[in-house]
Amino acid sequence: MRGAIRDARTYELMTIFSPDVAEDEIQATIDRVVGYITGASGEHVDVNRDSPWGRRRLSYAIRHASRDVRDGFYTLYHFEIRPHRVIDIEREIKLNDRIMRYLLTQYTPKPIDETATAEAVDATAPAEAIDNSAEVSAPVTDSEPEIAEFDDIVVEESTLAPESEVETGEAETPEEPTTEEA
Repeated sequence: MRGAIRDARTYELMTIFSPDVAEDEIQATIDRVVGYITGASGEHVDVNRDSPWGRRRLSYAIRHASRDVRDGFYTLYHFEIRPHRVIDIEREIKLNDRIMRYLLTQYTPKPIDETATAEAVDATAPAEAIDNSAEVSAPVTDSEPEIAEFDDIVVEESTLAPESEVETGEAETPEEPTTEEA
């Protein structure tokens, strides 16, 4: 089993290119990384450099090429390759001086939920196309809201004030002994 060649797996590769790479050279740098993948017998699936990826500010400065760098150009790749060939891709990435950081992980794409997709399409429909008859609204009444009467409230006797307080409105205070001075 150790010598058996495993089937291809899907991987995700995130790279952060140095901000020193000019805008017109970004596509060539991306193509070079795709070349690393295809050179290692991988099948390139997808490259994403659009929003939210692209040029972004880093959370903290990264030491690259003997200086602190605060910006980077993010790119996300999805591809399929046999697990034993991933080492070849990582070696090439480490040798590329334009790549500041990278993260290569195994990726399991989530299946697309067709009902959620249909609901999302319906939610983005123009306002004229929405049928207002299906809306549910609260019934409109002209009467004032009813005030509930609480005749059947049970109150425990321990929470009631003593009867003397209730009748006079004052609490009985114990008399203090007075001392008569001669």
